[in-house]
Amino acid sequence: MKLRILFIFLAVSFSGCSLIYSYSGNLPQRIDQWIAEKKYNIALDTISHIKPTHKDYRVIQRKKNIILKKIVSYENMAIEKSTKLSNQGNWILALKLLDDVESNIIDTKRIKKQRVKLLKKRNKLITTYEDDVLNSQAKDLLNKMELYEKIKKTVSENESNKLDISRFDDSRQETSIRLAKRSKQEYQKGQYNKAFSTIKLALKLKPDEDIVSHLKIIKQRIQRKIRRKKQSYVKDAKELLAKLSQGYSYEILKETKDKVNWLNKIKNNEKVYLELIAKLKKHLKAGEKQHFEAARKLYSEGKTQEALSIWLELEKLNPENTKLKSHIKRAEKVLNKLEELSNKPQPENKK
Repeated sequence: MKLRILFIFLAVSFSGCSLIYSYSGNLPQRIDQWIAEKKYNIALDTISHIKPTHKDYRVIQRKKNIILKKIVSYENMAIEKSTKLSNQGNWILALKLLDDVESNIIDTKRIKKQRVKLLKKRNKLITTYEDDVLNSQAKDLLNKMELYEKIKKTVSENESNKLDISRFDDSRQETSIRLAKRSKQEYQKGQYNKAFSTIKLALKLKPDEDIVSHLKIIKQRIQRKIRRKKQSYVKDAKELLAKLSQGYSYEILKETKDKVNWLNKIKNNEKVYLELIAKLKKHLKAGEKQHFEAARKLYSEGKTQEALSIWLELEKLNPENTKLKSHIKRAEKVLNKLEELSNKPQPENKK
């Protein structure tokens, strides 16, 4: 009797405890209920306490395998649905779904990884929203500046409070400070063009001299960084041109392609960049032609595989080259035919 009372006391004191559940007489049915409710963590934790001597041990172990399979499907559903919800802009629902799933599964690394992925994506989006709101506020203030300048020349300081001139000035200064902070963040991330645009917008608001001074310092730092980067890009490009004058290895051509892509991103129509891009492209075209012709010669000599290898490398440099695609297709067709012939059983010689 005392033992029974103790058991009831423990059951009440440790409600939901898996160890207590493991002594339940109708455990298989209880596990089925947990499965239906997707409470997989409780089910698995309870099963972990079941000893081989339990009368339903084999049945329960089979249910464990079922749970493990259902967990995989459950995770797949959560990842797919949360991705879909986030793509639709329903971030709160997406993260809540992951919370619910995580509460029902023990040590779910896939759900945690999905959460990190979504949070990273959401934080980036939030930053974009914050930037858009700040830009909108700044532009709204700019639209009102001319009007408030007229009011300042018409209304005395004692009267100005009725027209919220002081509040307008406070908003203008506060927005300028926020723009200054953002320009610094953009500069630190290497987003120099965005930083310049932000500084320009902040200066249009005619902030206090200390803010202007701060913005000018950031602008000077960006200009120094750009000059150093420009010098570095020009130096690298000139060194690459010197290498190209000595020969067109595939590695050099790939480096040239990458350098052209980089220069295209930062050229800003500057003459020095445009000239370097033109020279690099000329070498790139000559190198591709040289390799193409070498491969065509190999092909004509029956060295199809060697020719195909060269053409496939060239395709990585110039994936839009239709002539190259045609030759690759032809070479692959020849090789497939040769393979078919080599695998074809030979007729036995008649004695």
